Amino acid sequence: MSETLIRRTWSVCPECLEELPARVVEDRGMVYLRKDCPEHGTSECLLSRHAWYYEALDRYFFAVMPEEIPQRDYLIRVNERCNLKCPICLASAVDSEGPPPTPDMDLEKLEAFMDTHPRGSLKIDLISAEPTLREDLPEILRAIKSRGHISSLHTNGLRLADREYLRTLKNAGLDEVFLQMDGFDDEAYLKIRGARLTQTKIRVLENLQAEGVATSLVMVVMPGCNEAEIPKILDYATTRPFIREVMFLGTRALGYFRGSDDLLMPDQVIDLVEDLCGGLCPRSEVFRFQKLYFALLSLLGVRKCLYVQHYLLIRDGGGFANLDRFINWKKVEPVLDELPRTPRTPLARLAWLFRLGLALLSPRALRLLPDFLSLFLRLKFGWRLRRLPFRPLLIGYITACDPVNLDRRVGHYCGKGELAMDLGLHESGSEANIERERMWARLRRS
Repeated sequence: MSETLIRRTWSVCPECLEELPARVVEDRGMVYLRKDCPEHGTSECLLSRHAWYYEALDRYFFAVMPEEIPQRDYLIRVNERCNLKCPICLASAVDSEGPPPTPDMDLEKLEAFMDTHPRGSLKIDLISAEPTLREDLPEILRAIKSRGHISSLHTNGLRLADREYLRTLKNAGLDEVFLQMDGFDDEAYLKIRGARLTQTKIRVLENLQAEGVATSLVMVVMPGCNEAEIPKILDYATTRPFIREVMFLGTRALGYFRGSDDLLMPDQVIDLVEDLCGGLCPRSEVFRFQKLYFALLSLLGVRKCLYVQHYLLIRDGGGFANLDRFINWKKVEPVLDELPRTPRTPLARLAWLFRLGLALLSPRALRLLPDFLSLFLRLKFGWRLRRLPFRPLLIGYITACDPVNLDRRVGHYCGKGELAMDLGLHESGSEANIERERMWARLRRS
């Protein structure tokens, strides 16, 4: 190996899950997370095939993000049952007929947790394994709504094919839906989810649109299976205002997928989207927008993982346009590069923000000024999908931390906390993932 050190960190061995020192390195133009276990030897995770991109973002992220940022977005594991048997399940869920390995989330426990935070200060993500199997889900939603928090439902959507049921959830206070949507190909669904689901998913989307429920499509991208569905997902989102976000999630070594080699980090998915979508979302644009995004998050004190990256497409003339149609990056990027050297005082940061605003202004950008202001306010006061403007479509390249890719320094900024019955409260979802893998490993050994 001819590696050049980028920075040091901590991780775990993907085999024995013991804590290890780790290093982020550049090697022949690519970036890896490498670690050496005394028992299992060297292991690595490919972080990026583009060293220039990863090194620069890594350096910028750690230069601008405050060391401590309070968490305000929590995954709530409401139950461990599911009505699918996905071969890639990250939750190791049991089916709806079997006994759950842990009790369902107690509503009183959730209410007590919410009551320790100011009214309207949290985003509550109802997740894992399939929340719609909770018969008291409307009651849970009403409890969230009564405290002014944002409620997000992460679901495979099977029960949302019943429009009356969806309307019941909406009336109970549901703000937004994160729908598993892996494309429009039944053979891909059979491999990823264990069932042919295309027609059901289309019916669910029709119901979400009819009820006006703000929706994020979460597409799991599995190598050699459904990459061709990426442009179809974006084409579908083009003219549908209820879709405010598309998130591409690479498969990870968690739950049932532990031990698989079919793993993708966000950087690899960026390449796929660029290659398959005819000039949309080029890496150079993702790089500049990501710096802008990290800069604004740091000023507003919002946690965000380095592994989770974003871009913004603009609905324009029946299709999508890249941001360079509206932003003069030659003016904006030099201002972004000033932020790491700007004193962390309110006056200095306010002056920097004023310079950024001037750099962003242009005749074309003025058309999007209300949209940009709305997005900025959503960052500050909570990312509520239903309040996002229609023209921008947020693109997310996301991952889950697992024993292969865990970087403790990155996980420190995890944008999701977790509350669960088995492991309690974690301020970082990445820590919860590893602790749960250790718990399951102990159960398998016993």
